[in-house]
Amino acid sequence: MNSNYPDERMVFVDLETAGLDPWRPIVQIAAIAVDCNLRELERFEAKIKFNNKFADPKSLCKASYSRELWKSEAQPSIQVMKQFSELLRRHATVDQLSSKGVTFSVSQLVAHNGAFDGGFLRAWYDRFDEFLPASPRVFCTLQRALWLFQEDKSLTPPPDFALRTLCHYFGVSLKAGEAHEALNDVRATVDLYRAISEHRQNVRQPLVACG
Repeated sequence: MNSNYPDERMVFVDLETAGLDPWRPIVQIAAIAVDCNLRELERFEAKIKFNNKFADPKSLCKASYSRELWKSEAQPSIQVMKQFSELLRRHATVDQLSSKGVTFSVSQLVAHNGAFDGGFLRAWYDRFDEFLPASPRVFCTLQRALWLFQEDKSLTPPPDFALRTLCHYFGVSLKAGEAHEALNDVRATVDLYRAISEHRQNVRQPLVACG
């Protein structure tokens, strides 16, 4: 982000889901809103009630799902959606143009593997016929890391580009027991984005030119 635009904000988001297909339930959502200098403005986390018949048991284990915890803390899906939408609207700084030519603002989402989280969010909102107040273009720290290693040949790429692997590579704290818990993952995603940004500023590596 560029501090020349002091009102610019981003909302980092992470989802834990009951499967890999967008029709599967979202079981947990977490978000951290930051300003143009990546300073935290607000954070949000919620566990979501869901129908177990639509869940993949293996994915629930990976998502650190606990029947007892969800029974005591989980909220109805539409209630969590409305809370999340309110957060997005509070940090909406991206101008969009409606089909009627009216300008309105939405938030800029950031996720690790943005295509995955973005697809699940759109499917979730569509099921309730609700508007997702966020730009359809989700910034992605996985893609940002891929470009970094493409541009800076002095870096040895990691064995994979999973969030935990990249956090270990850049010295960002995310222990094995903390991974796949939405708030831990979204906090780590913010720190990873910051670490990559700081590396680029320190190296000031130009884009690779072809031909």
